[in-house]
Amino acid sequence: MGKPIRNVIMIATDQQKVDAMSCVDSSYHTPNLDKLVERGVRFTGVISTSAQCSPSRATWMTGKYPHQVGVYNIGHVLDPEEWGIAKEFNKAGYETVYFGKWHLGLSAAAHEFQITDYRTDGMELGGANPDPRFHSNKDAVTTSKALNYLEACEGNKPFFMKLCWYMPHPNTPVDSPFELVEHFARQFPLEDMPIPNSYLHDDLSSKPSFQRQRALDSESELTEELVRRDAQRYRAMLTLMDWNLGRLMEKLEAKGLIENTTILFTSDHGDMQGAHRLRLKGVLPYKELYNVPVILYVPGITPSRKVIPDLVSSAAVTGTLLAAAGIEVPAECEGGSLFPSLEQPEPPVDELVFFEHYKAYWGYHPLRGVQSPEWKYVYYFEDDVEEMYNLRLDPDELVNVAGQPEAESARSRLRQAVDEWWTATGGLTRPFVMDPNSKWGREG
Repeated sequence: MGKPIRNVIMIATDQQKVDAMSCVDSSYHTPNLDKLVERGVRFTGVISTSAQCSPSRATWMTGKYPHQVGVYNIGHVLDPEEWGIAKEFNKAGYETVYFGKWHLGLSAAAHEFQITDYRTDGMELGGANPDPRFHSNKDAVTTSKALNYLEACEGNKPFFMKLCWYMPHPNTPVDSPFELVEHFARQFPLEDMPIPNSYLHDDLSSKPSFQRQRALDSESELTEELVRRDAQRYRAMLTLMDWNLGRLMEKLEAKGLIENTTILFTSDHGDMQGAHRLRLKGVLPYKELYNVPVILYVPGITPSRKVIPDLVSSAAVTGTLLAAAGIEVPAECEGGSLFPSLEQPEPPVDELVFFEHYKAYWGYHPLRGVQSPEWKYVYYFEDDVEEMYNLRLDPDELVNVAGQPEAESARSRLRQAVDEWWTATGGLTRPFVMDPNSKWGREG
C-alpha cells in the first residue's frame, strides 16, 4: 500500500447520484469535485448497502451491513457498544473529529469521536439560505467548524475527520422538496435540464405493483416540468456544496496538509430525479439510488487505473479509511478495503455485491439484493416478489426479466447467492432500538 498517511478525511454528501458531477455530466457544475477527481481515483461501481440515510451511515461507522448492526431504518439507533471506526483511530493515537449530519441516534460523541463541535466564527453562506432550518445553512455551519479546526491544526497529532454535509438532500415542503439556492439556480436554466431516459420509456408495467402505486402518489406524480425543476434545484445545491469543498481544499493547501492527508469523498445513496417516473427514494432497487460516488485521493500512491469500475460495497469505505492510516483492517469490517483495487489492472472475475432495504415512509417492502456485472437480482421477501435486470442489455433497468426463461439460470444462481449471504450474515435477527426522539414512529 505504500507509506502510511498521517491524516484522514472522509467527506460525505447526502443523496448524491454517482454521476452528479460535471466531469461526468456537463449539466452539473462541480469544478472543485472535478479537481479532486484529477488528484485521485474515481470509483464508478460502488453499491450502497442501503439506499436510506441511517442504515447506510451505520455501515460507514462499522464496516458491516445494516441488518448486522440493527439499523434497518431511519430512527433506529446504532448501539454505542458496537465496534466503530472512531474507536480504532483512537487506539492508533489519532484525534477523531465529527462535524455535520449524524442521523444514528444518540451522538457521535457516544461513539467515541473526541471532537464533535467547534467554533463557527468567520462563517460564510456563499449563497446558502440564512434560515438555520435549511440544509444549505447547516452545511455552512459544518464547513466553518471544519475550516476553523484545520486552521488551528498544529500537526502535533494526526487526525481523522468525518465531515458530513446535508446537501443535496431535500428538506422543504412536499410540493417542492428540494431547497432553492437562488444564487446558483440561475446557472441551470429549466429548459436545459435533462429528462431521464427511463422517465420517457418505462411505464412500470413489468415492475412490482407498488412501484406503479408510488409513481401515482401525490408526491411522486411527476410532469416534465417538475422533473426539470427538481433537476435545477438539485444541481444548484451541489454547486454550493462544491463551493464549500473548494474552501476546504484551499485550507488544506494553505496549511500544508494536502500532501499527508488522504481524502475519501462519497454519498450515502442517490436520488431518483424522475427516473422510472419516480421521485426521491424508497424501497426501489434502481442504480439512481444504489450506485454512489467514491473519490479516493491518497498522496504518494500511483494507482493502476484512474477510473475504477469494480463492483464493490460501500461497506469497504470503513476499511479504506483505516488502511489509509496504516491501521490493520479488522475482521469486523465485512466490506474490506478499496486499496486492493488501486493495484489491480482490471476488475476481478465473478464480482458480486449485496444490498438491502427495509422500509420507506411510503411503504413496507423489505428487500435483499445482489448485483453482478451482468445482472441485478432483488427479492422482496415479505411480498414474495422478484425483480431482475440484464444490465448489459438493459443498463437503464427498463424491463424486469424475473420469470423469463432466458434469465432463469442466472435468477436461480443469484437467488441462492443472496439467500445464503442473508442467512450467513444473520438476516433480521439483530433487534433494532428505536430512537425515542425520532419522528418516524415505531418502525420508521
